[in-house]
Amino acid sequence: MTLVTAFLNTCKRLPEKTAVIDQNGATTFNELWREATQYAGRLSSVNVSNHVGILLHNCKEFVAAFYGILMTGKTPVPLNYLLSPAQLAFVIQNADINTIFTNNLFKPHVANEAANVFLVEESKSATAVAYQAKDIKQENDEELAALLYTSGTSANPKGVMLTHKNFLSNLDGCATAFKFTENDVLLGVLPLFHTYALTTNLILPMCKGATAVYLARFSGPKVVEMIEKFKITSMFAIPSMYRVLLRTLESVKNDLSALRLCTSGGELLPGDVLQAFNKTFPVPLTEGYGLTESTAIVSVNLPEKCRAGSIGPPLQNLQVKIVGDEGKDLRPNDVGEIWVKGPNVMKGYYKLPAETAETITPDGWLKTGDYGKLDEDGFLWITGRKKELIIISGENVSPNEIEHVISGHEKVFEVAVVGVADKVRGEAPKAFIALREQAVCSEEEMREYCTQRLPHYKVPRYFEFLKELPHGPTGKVLKRALKR
Repeated sequence: MTLVTAFLNTCKRLPEKTAVIDQNGATTFNELWREATQYAGRLSSVNVSNHVGILLHNCKEFVAAFYGILMTGKTPVPLNYLLSPAQLAFVIQNADINTIFTNNLFKPHVANEAANVFLVEESKSATAVAYQAKDIKQENDEELAALLYTSGTSANPKGVMLTHKNFLSNLDGCATAFKFTENDVLLGVLPLFHTYALTTNLILPMCKGATAVYLARFSGPKVVEMIEKFKITSMFAIPSMYRVLLRTLESVKNDLSALRLCTSGGELLPGDVLQAFNKTFPVPLTEGYGLTESTAIVSVNLPEKCRAGSIGPPLQNLQVKIVGDEGKDLRPNDVGEIWVKGPNVMKGYYKLPAETAETITPDGWLKTGDYGKLDEDGFLWITGRKKELIIISGENVSPNEIEHVISGHEKVFEVAVVGVADKVRGEAPKAFIALREQAVCSEEEMREYCTQRLPHYKVPRYFEFLKELPHGPTGKVLKRALKR
């Protein structure tokens, strides 16, 4: 089976059911399939390279373009519209893209970067010739289903090659864990160019027959409005989005009773966000973990199988182990690098065989670069990024521990901790803090707060208060920008 056949099966089973709702209205599965064939027909009329770009906000056209590209045997490359012009140009060139589906809004960004720039406003017109079902390329599940580029906050983005098998395996794992069915109504707030969103906000609902409600841009008041209006049952987002929602609900009261599932991913969930959410929303906030190289989700905490502070047990069909610096498997509760193995693991990095070999072992284990532990019951715990560890007088200190403490301060809206050079200790922690609106806090007050809750060597030596922290294209705090 491939993603196309899974989608086709849904369209045949539920032709008149609403598949997508976006700013332009509702589209049924039958209508969406028809539009996808029109996009495929447009591709068949020109000489197209193996990789085809999609540069769009969240909308039905993104979904149609994604499946239309797959119908022709080509590989979709979702393009991050938040990248710098230089990075976007790099991705297009690196992926060997000569054809891009976009709209009038984004056309100026790529008009000179590809030979064929197809506007979705034209591709879905009555004059577009639909691709015939008999012409659909029957690829096997080992073929590429998407080429997804990492955000590239420190260097040029890397292309991650994901197969049909990768996505379908993650689909099955997510559907089982989340008890996701055609009765769900999903709110898509994450940008679809990211693997977390592509997997949970597009492939999952389209293959299971659920309805996806898409927002082009995230807005706290708009999200709250949509949850009530469309009786949203499930939502996948990142911690910063949940922070904004909590702030919104301080002044806006809406009926959120239809919600049954809210999951956080992308970065570690601060404890204060979790506590505030669980007091405000009708369902508990669950946390998952994954990365692009693992086709999104590796593990997830769910209400019926949850351990506070952890990121839950691995999905079905996945193996997780903790490996020490010397390459030896560690015992339960010992901290080391998280390794993942299973059908979710990427095929490799595009045009980067050396980096692929460094990341995936000969026997198929993916080295995540994240530090953590597995407890005696198989729950996974994250302690930090291997590259972000702060080495203080020879001691490895995770910035996440310090951030967790500081985020508990009632005046703190957001915090990021990085290591900076220190002549005596090698490195020292520095905390960058964004305060809540109208809050005032001194360095002395924050230092005293940390001293009461952390070992002395983990107390930040430096504090800097900012109006807001810098965020990358996927909403993560850009720690590398703070270190400059």
